[in-house]
Amino acid sequence: MAFLMVLCLCQMPQMVWAAEVTEKMPQGTEAEKLTEAETVPESEKQTETEKNQSESDQTESEQAAAKFQIDDTHIYEGMEKAYKDGYEPTVADDKVQMVLPLVTEDMKAVSSVTVTPNLGDTGTAPFVYQNYQKTFKATEETVNGTKDKKKVFLVNYTFPLKSDRKNGTYPVVFDVSAKADGQEIQQSFTLYVTIADEKKKDTVKEDSTSDVSVSNDGENSSDESEKPTSEPKLIITKCQSDPERLEAGKDFTLNVEIKNTSKIKYVQNMTIDVTCAETNLTLKADSNTFFFDRLGSNETLKLPLTFSMSAGIQEGRYDIQLSMSYDNPDASSLSSSGTISVDIHQPLRVELEADELPDSINAGDTMNINVQALNLGKGAIYNARCVVDAPGLSTGTSAYIGSVEAGSAANGTLKIFAGMKESSADGEMYGETSGKLILSYEDEDGQTYTAEKEISTVINPLDLSTDSSQTEEKKQGVSLQWYIGVIAAAVILGTAGVIIYRRKAKQHEQE
Repeated sequence: MAFLMVLCLCQMPQMVWAAEVTEKMPQGTEAEKLTEAETVPESEKQTETEKNQSESDQTESEQAAAKFQIDDTHIYEGMEKAYKDGYEPTVADDKVQMVLPLVTEDMKAVSSVTVTPNLGDTGTAPFVYQNYQKTFKATEETVNGTKDKKKVFLVNYTFPLKSDRKNGTYPVVFDVSAKADGQEIQQSFTLYVTIADEKKKDTVKEDSTSDVSVSNDGENSSDESEKPTSEPKLIITKCQSDPERLEAGKDFTLNVEIKNTSKIKYVQNMTIDVTCAETNLTLKADSNTFFFDRLGSNETLKLPLTFSMSAGIQEGRYDIQLSMSYDNPDASSLSSSGTISVDIHQPLRVELEADELPDSINAGDTMNINVQALNLGKGAIYNARCVVDAPGLSTGTSAYIGSVEAGSAANGTLKIFAGMKESSADGEMYGETSGKLILSYEDEDGQTYTAEKEISTVINPLDLSTDSSQTEEKKQGVSLQWYIGVIAAAVILGTAGVIIYRRKAKQHEQE
């Protein structure tokens, strides 16, 4: 017992020391913390906080600028509607086309995106499975069927469909990854495909003892039948010639516009062959075949074609054929053709021949002038007529000549009346006058042309004295005739009176 008490007394100082050390350690540690806190100025603590907050805001801003969004306001190639109007993937020809237009606030921050489609369960999904991962770069794409363009990551996939697919709605998840300023961006977008053309199999047994059956792929009932889709078609929508009137011996250019009428499908590997059966009409190009890599949906292609033609080509209408071959988005070959008709004219060469006017003519007189239309060209002219244009000279009607065939002439007579020069620049009513004979004529299109011939003459004043003497002579002649008539009447009456008197006297004698 005494031994145990001694042993306890020996251990007590050690236990008390240990307890003190345990108690001091927390005090010392807390003091150190307080000392360190006191050594850091408040301004530095606030600056460090603001710095951390600034770095956090910058990171969030960079992430927001690089975040992808679906452009839901525009219609791109392969789309019938914008996303805001209810875009749906196109299912046709055992394929489904899906378009996902992605944009960011800063399109320059991202150069390309990698897209991996997740088609769902291989057992139930209607898609043919294979590796569909693709990389898409930002491109300028036309929108809304116009020439307006927008920069976009246009994710465009065409997935083949299984022949034994079932009707229903199936999700397709597009996992998008990209890098922006060294940061990895990953987003997912889900689109839904509605299948309504399920193929059923009709089983026909060969005979009652055979286990072999024949399966025929058939269509569903009318409410589930597969709807055919139209292929893109190219047509000539417009053609303008430069110049408008095409004359033999001169070059001309046809500005042709060709349009892809499809609103959802583009065409590719496009060739246009230009041919013309007329040997005098030649295309001025190294080749008559033109190649174009691609023509977007609802877009128009402008194709200038320059031709030369010989001067001896016959006047008339000639056809130029355009044969167009191209592929649809599935690389199926298609073709279409168009014809451009051009009217070729021979240059008109017409001259006017006419009699010379007399040196002078009295005012009030009328003279007849023979005119002739000479057609020296290779095309006919129509409705040829001639008039005079000179002060003091006029025609009641024009001299109508009519049609004149190529290489021939036709005549007419122009009646010209001489009067006063009321519109003369010198103010004189008579005297020398000059002007021109004008021949007007039309081509086969009704366009009017003219040919002219210079004329001149002198208009003499009206001779009033000659007219007065003639009038006086006429008056004297009338007076003489009156007197003779009166005398003759008196003689006749006197003779009649004598005869009557003698008859009455003879009757009295007989009585």
